Amino acid sequence: MVDPENPNPTPEERAAAAEALAAGTVARYRELVAASPGLVPGMVQGATVEEIDASAEAARRTYADISRSVAARFEAEVPPGNPARSGSVPGIDTLPPEAKIALGLQKAG
Repeated sequence: MVDPENPNPTPEERAAAAEALAAGTVARYRELVAASPGLVPGMVQGATVEEIDASAEAARRTYADISRSVAARFEAEVPPGNPARSGSVPGIDTLPPEAKIALGLQKAG
């Protein structure tokens, strides 16, 4: 991109402009990676694409570890005697209470 006020930039000026453009591009890449699902966004850091990719991988591992920990705690809080309700009988809502009791006794016995 040519600056209309300076149509003949020096090599130093061109290098500075290229560095600023690269830094902005890397910053946008870091923001995009940090916004990805399945990682801890605050852990995504770096000044180069390689550094960002490495920190994103660590952020993904940390997210997975946290997810496993939360799932383990949740599973530990479910009482072992809690029956699954997925095997319920269709139309059980319409049965009278005596029929529901009889059905429950059949399943238990």
